[in-house]
Amino acid sequence: MTQKTTWIALTIVFFLAAGVGPSRADELLVPAQWHSEQDRARDAVRSGQAISPGQAKQAALARYPGQFLDMSFGGNAYYVKIMTAQNRVVVVTVDAASGRVVGAN
Repeated sequence: MTQKTTWIALTIVFFLAAGVGPSRADELLVPAQWHSEQDRARDAVRSGQAISPGQAKQAALARYPGQFLDMSFGGNAYYVKIMTAQNRVVVVTVDAASGRVVGAN
């Protein structure tokens, strides 16, 4: 038996031993909820809980001029990575709800 076949057989035995028929098996098999950072940011913008990534980028570059490098979304803040004219990399924190620059490091 291959590993996949063994896994399927054990799963069937488990459900049958637990008294779970095919109609109840679907209730127990819950699909995984994988949300990427991009999905969370998009959902927050659509629901009005957050500004768009473009607005966060503009706010960060207005306060810390330089070359945009990267951006990430942390649920309540955007983290915008910028290289300044002095070749210093700065990570600017922008509040996702208000678009206000909170700080940089």
